[in-house]
Amino acid sequence: MPSSVTLTKKSLLRWCTLSLGLISPKESRDKGFLVFDALFTFLFTKKSAPTTLDVKAFIKEKSGVEMSEKLIRYHLNRLIELGILTRDGLVYKINPSPTSEARSSMKESFNAWAKKPLEKNLEEIALALEKLQNAYEK
Repeated sequence: MPSSVTLTKKSLLRWCTLSLGLISPKESRDKGFLVFDALFTFLFTKKSAPTTLDVKAFIKEKSGVEMSEKLIRYHLNRLIELGILTRDGLVYKINPSPTSEARSSMKESFNAWAKKPLEKNLEEIALALEKLQNAYEK
């Protein structure tokens, strides 16, 4: 990660959402970006778990952009699919790592729900490649 990325909250948010595949490279003000900005504002600045209506109102107030609840849920569900976020009734929360004391840490959540399974898959791929090479060398 370039050091310039860490200079502003906006550039850090953009880098993280791009790296996780949540937005595409040419979409700096895309609606997904607005949803994640609103979500993280609620979770980490306001210390509250938002609903889709909360996110919708925040985006409307901050950016003047109207967004459907369906589109907001779509973007939030992408974080749920990664395992980082969970929905509890109507509210969205960080999916805490089962081994961490920091229940609201996105880093710990990412390590538990996304990084470790990915590392396991990479190990399996490496083993399969090794076996494939051995099979061809016989």
